[in-house]
Amino acid sequence: MANVLVVDDEYVIRTLLKRVLLRNRHNVLEASDGREALRSIDPELPPDLILMDHQMPALSGIECAKSLKVLYPSLKIVLISGSFGSYDDGALVAHRHLFSDIILKPFQINDVMRTVEHTLGDAPIKENTCPGL
Repeated sequence: MANVLVVDDEYVIRTLLKRVLLRNRHNVLEASDGREALRSIDPELPPDLILMDHQMPALSGIECAKSLKVLYPSLKIVLISGSFGSYDDGALVAHRHLFSDIILKPFQINDVMRTVEHTLGDAPIKENTCPGL
């Protein structure tokens, strides 16, 4: 079981990720943008993992990750992006070192959970992690 912070400005995505993580016995906190994420972290007990959207109002995933890595250099952050590749302005590639991994939208829930477990260093998960989703 890990403490995971889900940061996404889209309520539906945040709720979906939270639901899946809870089903897989993780503790979940939520933030709707990068600024809220920075405010929500307890310096005495930072999360084990952050799942963070790339494009958000107020503070992007890249800018938030930069700030977080200054405060918590070993923090594991997985970026979720729908703009990598042909639509990317090069910012993701230039800042790839900030992230443990990148998940591309649209994503499959099983791929998200495999990435979460791999990033946390846990054993591989079973293929049918979230029946009914």
